[in-house]
Amino acid sequence: MQSALEDWWLNKTGAYLLKQERAALGTVLPTVFGYYLVQSGCWAQPGALLETSAIRTRVIVGDCGAAGTAVAGDPAYLPFASDSVDAVLLPHTLERVAEPEKVLREAERVLHGEGHVLVLGFHPWGPWGLRRFFGSRPPWSGRFLTLWRLKIWLGVLGFEIVEMKQLLHRPPWRSRVLLLRSAFLDRLGWRLTAGAYLIVARKRVFGMTPLRPQRSRRQPAFSGVAKPTTRSLP
Repeated sequence: MQSALEDWWLNKTGAYLLKQERAALGTVLPTVFGYYLVQSGCWAQPGALLETSAIRTRVIVGDCGAAGTAVAGDPAYLPFASDSVDAVLLPHTLERVAEPEKVLREAERVLHGEGHVLVLGFHPWGPWGLRRFFGSRPPWSGRFLTLWRLKIWLGVLGFEIVEMKQLLHRPPWRSRVLLLRSAFLDRLGWRLTAGAYLIVARKRVFGMTPLRPQRSRRQPAFSGVAKPTTRSLP
């Protein structure tokens, strides 16, 4: 699949997709700070999506990337300690794995408190998602997730949605002329014409306030017994 995608980036459709997603990440990544950024899963040229990040140490997990910047691993089993990563990027990774819930849960595990997860995905019923019915080659061979389902998964894992962007308003034309003529759709930015999305979510930390154990007052042993009267008899 990776080799097929490498060829796909060279055509006009792939170049348009990469340009749009890099532009969207370029407005988000500079606001995410920390020491370690992990891209879980291969997408586009190695490091092309991470160039605008302010984080200096960037690692790609997958069978891509240059020596020293990539780690051979499975997105469902990240080779990092828990609570050790500042940001995790999932570029269409959830669509290309058998257990997307497990991949998202693994990203939550390695993120420390207030860390960010960034998810790129196709709208299953958008113009790009519908393209999967007309061919099974990458990138159309995945299982696309709706925003509704993804939001539920993020909420269950304790994430808070910080930002959401709609991308790819032009249909996936193969013709360069048609792509240029439909450029006005990007300027309009209608939700119905969006083909992909970018979600940025923050891992929430729930603080606990310790409660002091309150000592109960010791009751007299005969507190419930009627006390004798001291009134004198007539």
